[in-house]
Amino acid sequence: MTSLTKVSLVKCTNYSKEETRDAVDKTFSFFGGIESIVKKGSKVLLKPNFLRESEVEDCVITHPVVIETVAEIVLEAGAIPIIGDSPGFGSVRKVARRVGLDKVAEKLGIDIIELDKPRKVSINCGGKDFSQTVSGKALDVDAIINLPKLKAHVQALFTAGVKNLYGCVSGKHKAWRHFQAKNSMDWYTDMLIANYQLVKPVFTIVDGVMAMEKTGPSGGLPKAVSLLIGGIDVIAVDRVVAESLSVRPEDVPILRAAKRLGVGEQDLSKIEVAGEDMSSVKVHDFIFPELSPIGFDFIRVIKSLLRHLWLKTVGKAEPQT
Repeated sequence: MTSLTKVSLVKCTNYSKEETRDAVDKTFSFFGGIESIVKKGSKVLLKPNFLRESEVEDCVITHPVVIETVAEIVLEAGAIPIIGDSPGFGSVRKVARRVGLDKVAEKLGIDIIELDKPRKVSINCGGKDFSQTVSGKALDVDAIINLPKLKAHVQALFTAGVKNLYGCVSGKHKAWRHFQAKNSMDWYTDMLIANYQLVKPVFTIVDGVMAMEKTGPSGGLPKAVSLLIGGIDVIAVDRVVAESLSVRPEDVPILRAAKRLGVGEQDLSKIEVAGEDMSSVKVHDFIFPELSPIGFDFIRVIKSLLRHLWLKTVGKAEPQT
């Protein structure tokens, strides 16, 4: 008999330490607890969404309380958590400092790192060969716990588990791949699936307590979804996210690519949803953006690079509108 792929839906209505801790503990409990996910003594990368420096209320980045809570649980399991990302704009240090995570990391005795040191690697995914450039720091840890922020996305419809792992690509290699895509959504999303297969997190928890709608990955509107969505198969997680937001999987470019490449589980009859009943938490009024072309021209790549360097060194992110 085919075993079911499990995805958890856990209610979490705010970011208080108590409610967040209860929700994260419950999420892990559906999968045998944190000890079933990470080994004692292992080095575990916590990969949040650190797109850019912003205020917590803007819903641009994974909420720091979610990151702190997972870090504490990993420490309690005897493993070594590290917080790391490669922001689209600016530096990890500035993003963390803006929301107070630098002080949390100091208190817990853990490192916050930039996912740099790019390394070229190859992978066969769905019968296709891919040559990818990924942070060596992401490849060298023992395990990755993926902590995406649930947001609308003007090119991918929404960003959750799979798209967040694109932050394991160092610096402006990400913008360059937009240029390479030449506006082929199939090329770009196939590459995202191959990237997921390369870094393959041991677990994913999507921060959907407060999400972002209308536009994204920045500049959108806060939206209370009040959920943490967890699982091991990131495709199954993203499929349940789509269902939770009342969107058809065939309308989600990343899910179309996963189906095309034969990666992950999307058949809801084969996904065991633990925790909340799907019908009771489904969002019917989430505002999605009109999709924009995936490709960047050369001028946009250069502008993106210059803005990234400015924000990384001397600049400060402007307020969200």
